[in-house]
Amino acid sequence: MDWYLTSVIVFTVLLAIWVYRDRDKFKRESIFLLRRTKRGRKLLIRIGTCCPRFWKAVGFVSVVTGFVVSVYGLKMLVDNVLKSISTGATAPSLALLLPSPTAEPIFGYGYFAVPFWYWIICIALLALVHEGFHGIFTAREKTRIKSLGFGILAVIPLAFVEPDEKQLEKKGVWPQLRVFSAGSFANFLLAILSVVLFLWLMNSAYVASGVDFKTYPFEQVPVSSITAIGTSSVNGSADNIISVLQDYGENETMEVTAGNSTYYIKRKYLEQQLSDGSQVLTLFTDYPSAKAGLEGTITSVNTEPIKDQNDLSFALENAGSGTEINITVKNGDSYDTYTLVTVDAPEPDGFSPDTYIVIFTLLEHVVPGSIDTYYSIGEWWGGLVGMKTESTWNYINYRMSAWNWVADNYPLISERARSNKMKWEGMLSGRTKPGFIGILGVTPHYELSDSLAPCKGAIDFLQGLLVFMFMINLGVGIVNLLPVKPLDGGKMWDVVLTRYAPKHAKRVMRVFGYLILALLLANFLPIGALF
Repeated sequence: MDWYLTSVIVFTVLLAIWVYRDRDKFKRESIFLLRRTKRGRKLLIRIGTCCPRFWKAVGFVSVVTGFVVSVYGLKMLVDNVLKSISTGATAPSLALLLPSPTAEPIFGYGYFAVPFWYWIICIALLALVHEGFHGIFTAREKTRIKSLGFGILAVIPLAFVEPDEKQLEKKGVWPQLRVFSAGSFANFLLAILSVVLFLWLMNSAYVASGVDFKTYPFEQVPVSSITAIGTSSVNGSADNIISVLQDYGENETMEVTAGNSTYYIKRKYLEQQLSDGSQVLTLFTDYPSAKAGLEGTITSVNTEPIKDQNDLSFALENAGSGTEINITVKNGDSYDTYTLVTVDAPEPDGFSPDTYIVIFTLLEHVVPGSIDTYYSIGEWWGGLVGMKTESTWNYINYRMSAWNWVADNYPLISERARSNKMKWEGMLSGRTKPGFIGILGVTPHYELSDSLAPCKGAIDFLQGLLVFMFMINLGVGIVNLLPVKPLDGGKMWDVVLTRYAPKHAKRVMRVFGYLILALLLANFLPIGALF
């Protein structure tokens, strides 16, 4: 019996019974069933009228955020359509958000079905905070709240707050902008809160118990260049290579010779690529992990427990290059031990500045310590998500390279930069360069703490709920700020254009409307196939 589907059916039936019993209190408006109430009005007024300066400051941030996101949302639609045309993509880059009666999300052409209970809770909270903030700012602007309440569309929960729009219009531009932008701003705040709670949950309920990795260093190699599989010669044809593969087990790692280079790959991965008709293969370069076929979660190196990347970095640093080490990995409930010999690590990639480091470098001219503050924030965030690397050889070398870049490119603070470079250089001297085993995409592996094992189901549900809460609130908030009426973003642009360009306001809003309609149609139609 599908208990998830049964719970959805029971909820829908109970909702229908409740609506039918209270049908006199609901009013049908178009396709919505709305129930107006006075409950909550006094609370909204009390919150909105207290601390007016605080709410004014929040409103300013809300308005600025609203216009920035509005422009970003429009740009995102344009970029998606241009990308579809340039790549020939036929699948939509945006999708309708729908509920699914299953416990797993479902992806389809032009839609994304969220598991029902995640969806119903997320939409209810989204509507509550969205309309609640509209009500708070309506009260803050001393505008009458005509009505408020809740409703349903099929099983979709709704909430609404109706300000006296004529009275609000007389308040001026900024009061209207604060009211209109408040809803989406509340959704963004809820999205941020979801991330914070998710990180807190991960750090509180889960413990790092090893290290996972995504792949090995690899190269793209033409099929025609392959001359041998193990000790068997091949003529560079896919059929010949496939015939040789029959001598190997599915999970056996094979040595592949192409030109003057040696590569390694498991039979099942090579066979899959050849079966797909690929003429250029992804083969793993000659490093210890690929050669040994290392797979699983790394839990120890030479009996020393490995909890996260930091532990692995220190273990490899202590081992150095050319050292035999024993690595224990976990696959499901079983443990396997591999014996590898470390090799010299490749030279780290050169320091590549991003926008943030440039900004903080400019601040360094007037506020000494700005660059260190920037990296301290990064270290704090890394620690928050379980990526503590600030004391490893690679991190120290990175910081030294960063200050070297500052010294070479910003002469006014070059002396200070060289001094900082020497500090990090001193920390690096005397330390052994880490050995290398050849793995990429290293991340900590988390497992639920033993004390919370009985609550695993509830924690898994809460974790998924927070992920969808972030995605849905962020997405709906952006869409709601697109510059087209009756969305809040359209109301904001209409207020500004009517005030500062009254002769062109209607024409501009009409252009926005046609443009967004065209972009949405282009998104959901296979426009990429036409080019």
